[in-house]
Amino acid sequence: MSSIRHALISFSLLVLFLTGCSESGKVTAPPLVVELHTVGQPVEKSLRQFHGRVVPADLTRVAFRIPGKVASLPVQSGQRVRKGQLLATLDSAIQEQDVADAQARFSLAKRQLQRAESLMKKGAITAAQRDEIRAGYRLAQANLELASNRLKYTRVIAPFDGVILDVRKEVFEASAAGEPVVTVYRSDRIDVLINIPDELPAQIHRAKSLLKENFQVRFSGDKSIRTMRILESSTARNPETQTFQTWLTMPIAKKSEDSTLYQPGLPVTVNVDLKKTGFKLVQGLLVPLTALHAGERQGAFRVWRYLDGQVYSTVVNVDQITQQGALVSSGLQVGDQLIVSSLSQLRDGKSVDVYQKDQENH
Repeated sequence: MSSIRHALISFSLLVLFLTGCSESGKVTAPPLVVELHTVGQPVEKSLRQFHGRVVPADLTRVAFRIPGKVASLPVQSGQRVRKGQLLATLDSAIQEQDVADAQARFSLAKRQLQRAESLMKKGAITAAQRDEIRAGYRLAQANLELASNRLKYTRVIAPFDGVILDVRKEVFEASAAGEPVVTVYRSDRIDVLINIPDELPAQIHRAKSLLKENFQVRFSGDKSIRTMRILESSTARNPETQTFQTWLTMPIAKKSEDSTLYQPGLPVTVNVDLKKTGFKLVQGLLVPLTALHAGERQGAFRVWRYLDGQVYSTVVNVDQITQQGALVSSGLQVGDQLIVSSLSQLRDGKSVDVYQKDQENH
């Protein structure tokens, strides 16, 4: 019994010794050192930048009015065409026969009417009989016009000077009435589509007429600045982007290469002077882009605020992204201190050490 007691005492002393050694040898991780940015006074941005793309001008899907089998397609994608130029034809054998038949019936009806007019003058037939023959003549004339039009419908021509965007059919392929065969767009102007945030169209009634304003546009790959005007603006909000679509346009000379250089889909950047156009200027607090991280919903952002040695996540509304930073309309106050480094290592309530970033240039 005595030996058991001594063994237990020895084991307890060993545990205490090992525990003491473990605690005395414990290594404490150094605190995280982060960089701060102090939110300054509100700023006002007059110049607003939008991103868009070149879209086909007056995009027109050319189709046959009658069904048939495609006989020829003398155009191809990217080809420039003139107004009235032949784009496609259908097999017209049936329509040509219909015209020949209608022409024969019309010629017969015309001779019958001429004979009836002569007989009526001689009193050989009554006016009622002459009128019946005249009705047959007019019917034959209408049938000939109808057959001639159906023959014309076997051909489609370019509605204006333009460029072929795509050819959707092949020779010998069947085409239904109204089914697009060739798509063509204008070559005498360039259109650009941009998306305008919903807060701007709400101010249009207080702004000057945008139709009189010029917009500075830079096309991707082109160092030149082009001047464009508003062509059209949508009155309904796009449900996917929650923006309003606006089309800008710029005329080009017939011999200019711009229509081939600025192909549909080419990215563009549009600069708008809000103060010049009469819109309410965008105001907010400017924060570095390095302070932002994505929020839970699309378009939402969060920042990390520093307070009393700890950090806290805060939701902010960003109205505009510029080269100088993000313009925040809500969620922050002047003087708030934001973390601009090591964001991935932060969590709510985490204690950090900081050093103040020089903000003379902010």
